[in-house]
This record gives sequence, structure tokens and C-alpha cells, in this order.
Amino acid sequence: MKLSCGLLLSSLYCSASAASQAGHVFIFNSGTVQQAWKPEPQTVDPETARLIFAQRLGLARFHSIKSTDDEVVRQIARYGGIPQRPFGGESLYRINNAHTLIWIEDVEDPKAIISNMKPYTANFTISNPPSTSDNDRLVQDFTLQAESLPAKEDYNNWAYDSGVETEQALMSLKHVDSYRINKYLNIFRADKSDKVAPSSLSSAISQIMASATKIDCPGCGFSVTVVLMPPTSPKTKRAAQPYGTYDVPMRREARRQKTEALLSPASSTPPKPQSSVVWDLEDFPAITAQDDDSPVLGILPACFESKELCQVRTKNCSGHGGCGSMHKGAQDCFGCRCEATVEQVGDNEKTIKTTYWGGPACQKKDVSVPFWLFVGSGVIIAALISAGIGMLYSMGSEELPSVIGAGVSGPQRK
Repeated sequence: MKLSCGLLLSSLYCSASAASQAGHVFIFNSGTVQQAWKPEPQTVDPETARLIFAQRLGLARFHSIKSTDDEVVRQIARYGGIPQRPFGGESLYRINNAHTLIWIEDVEDPKAIISNMKPYTANFTISNPPSTSDNDRLVQDFTLQAESLPAKEDYNNWAYDSGVETEQALMSLKHVDSYRINKYLNIFRADKSDKVAPSSLSSAISQIMASATKIDCPGCGFSVTVVLMPPTSPKTKRAAQPYGTYDVPMRREARRQKTEALLSPASSTPPKPQSSVVWDLEDFPAITAQDDDSPVLGILPACFESKELCQVRTKNCSGHGGCGSMHKGAQDCFGCRCEATVEQVGDNEKTIKTTYWGGPACQKKDVSVPFWLFVGSGVIIAALISAGIGMLYSMGSEELPSVIGAGVSGPQRK
């Protein structure tokens, strides 16, 4: 009995120690509809976490996906954020491109800083978190990448106002010249040397989240990513390049010089050509919900793990059906079952219009029946016309009857 208790206590201690050594990431996507149900947090490796950060911060052009693992692709699509809508038009005025990255090192108790998960869209953990120096280098490379990009359009000054609100909340923690990297991105990083109290961090982050989740102004809120990294253990063996390789542009000062300049440290050198498949992260289809009236974008999987996840990712099948089990007896494969919608046309109650829907989220009109009706009618009409022309031709080619020729005779000889 004593031995069993000892083994139980040791296993609990090991599991608690392993949980404390994981990095915690909390994300909020601007423009998403807040759901009471939130997906269970998953664990990602540092390289996948770097791809997720790059996708969220708008730095995807400097990063590439070298892994063909389906789970990695799903994690990037799940946490990568909201892409800009193609063919934006009027919707461009409703998108705030501002983003705030808060990176805190040496966090022993994440709950002391993030105690309320309600404002956040989702969260995940980072296994085998890299050292403080590696994290600092990654944040510096993100800064260089953001500085090299052109500023995005800010039609309503939402990005500017978001930057002002973010700086007001962060200046009380650590004073720097500016936390604004460019017109839309704000980056804050602190470690134990800054001597910032967890209560002050919690209060500042809550203030930022209150500004980001504006209910009275749909679209003008901004996205937030909070990264809490545990203290670095000197005994832990770490990889030489925990975040993998990616491209880093030169500093603006170095571009003006005629002499050569080093591109970046060794851990962020451009990747060598590989024979494996490399995908451009900038073209990666992020699957996220946007507005209630907007269609579901991105590539949806054939099956969802739960009914709730199917409802969230497909916006309850776009209101044209419901989520259910795709196969009889299967509890881990849920998808949309589309239903036809019936609408009244005009004032006549007997005149109705039935619309059929298809697609993985029932977001596409099923035009197969009208198409085949149109094609079938065209084929029948063409056949009737051909038959009529053939009948007229056959009637014109027939010989006249002999009775008509019998009454006609030549002149008589005298």
C-alpha cells in the first residue's frame, strides 16, 4: 500500500512538472462570433507554433510548411487566424488588420496572468518550449519581417486607434519608445529581468482584451495573441533550431549600405532546397468563421470529430441543414445534412420556390436539377427540329403520282 501511494504521488508530481514546463498560448480572433463552446486545447511542437504565429501576424510570406502531416495542417488551419476575404469590396471597410502579440517569459503559473478564458477564442500549449534566448530571437525576427512589409490600408483608422489603446495599457508595465512595429502590428515582450508583477500583467491584458472585444463596434476590434513561456531549465536538452528555419530580411539600415551585411543568426538562416514538398504558408487556407452573413470560407474536412465542432466550423451548416453522423454507428465522423428551403414567391400562397443546397457546409446552391432540365429540354427541342427538317426533306424528294402525268399528251401529227 505504501509503495502504491508512493508511485501515485511520484506520477502526479511528474505530470504536474510536465504541465508547468509547457508553453501556453491564448488567442482571440477579431471578427469572429463568440461561442459558448470552445474546442479542447491541443499540444503543438515549437515549429508548428512558429507557423501559427506567422499566419496570425501576417508574416506568412517568410515561412513555409515543410511537413505533410495532416495533424499539423489541421492545427495551422485551426489556430492560424482569419485570412482577408478575396474580392473584398465593401467588406474591406469592416476588417481591422491590427494585431497585438504579448510574449511573457519565465511564467510559473499561467492562471495568475490569464484567469478568465471567456474572452478568448481558443488556446493551445507548446511542448518542449525553447529557451528564452531562442524565444527572444524569434520575436526579433518577427519584428524584422513586419518592418519590411508595406503598411496595410486603414480606412477607418481602426488599426491606429487599436495601437494607441494597446500602448496605453502596456506603457505602465515596461516603458519603451513604441510598441508599434508598423501600422498594424504591436509586439510586447517581457521576462524576469523586467520585474513585472503577474497582477499588473493580468490587469494590462484584461484592459487590452476589453478594447479588442468591442461589442458596440463590430469589426473595429483587433486580434490578440498571448504567449506565456515557462522558466528555462538548464538541464533540459534542446534542439539547435527548435523553431526550424525561415527567411529573415535585412534591417533597413543595412539595406542603405553598399557593403555586405549578415542576414540573421544561425537558427534563422534561409532553408536549403529540399526534395520534400514545401508549401507556401501565405497561400495556406485558414478555416475560420467570420460574420454571420458571410459564407463559410476555406477547405472543410470531410468529417468533424464532434457535432459541436461541426456546428461551429460550418456555422450550423449555413442555416440550410443540421450536423449529424455521416455513417451509421460512427461517433467520430460528423458532417452537414443539407435540407431544401421553400420560399413563397409574390402574393400568391400557392406559388413557391424550392432551393436545394450542397457542399460540405450546405453553402452552395444545388443547380444539378435545373441544369439537367435545361440540357434535357435543349436536346429534345434540337431532336424535334431535326426530325421536322428531315421530314420536310423526305417529302420534297418523293416522285409525283402518275395520275397527274396521264392527262398531259404531246401534239398530234397531221
